[in-house]
Amino acid sequence: MPPTEGRQLDEYTEISNDAAIVRVRKVRTGNGVRLEIHAPEKDRRVYLDPLNIESLAWQTPQTFSDTLEAPPETTNVQSTDGAKIEPEAEYTEFANEFAYTLVRKVRVGGGARLEIFAPKLGYQILLDPPLLESLTWQTPDTLSKLIEEPYGPRGAH
Repeated sequence: MPPTEGRQLDEYTEISNDAAIVRVRKVRTGNGVRLEIHAPEKDRRVYLDPLNIESLAWQTPQTFSDTLEAPPETTNVQSTDGAKIEPEAEYTEFANEFAYTLVRKVRVGGGARLEIFAPKLGYQILLDPPLLESLTWQTPDTLSKLIEEPYGPRGAH
């Protein structure tokens, strides 16, 4: 994607902990909306379309570990240990003809996470900063593996 030509950019929202810092925002392009995940310390970024975002909602720690190239050593996907989820922002909608997702920053037990909710499919995930950062260095082929099952885990639908 060219730097900013022809795009509308929302403000960044920072999601960080001691292990990683990421900034996320909605980007509107001529080809639809994208979720930009930027890892400023690594100077890496990735742009995910609504189907890519939705596919993240049903992944498990095991599928991330098995699929991602150099997954983070310490990640805390979905494990809230009964802690209350406290929204820090309103949902941002990402939709196209194939997928519909809602994304927002939340706090869980004092830590920041990115909540991805796929209401039509009934899946939700909370991604911590190290996992979000790791998404910025994945190849298109690796990210494509996450959408091989477009409606959720095999056998779920």
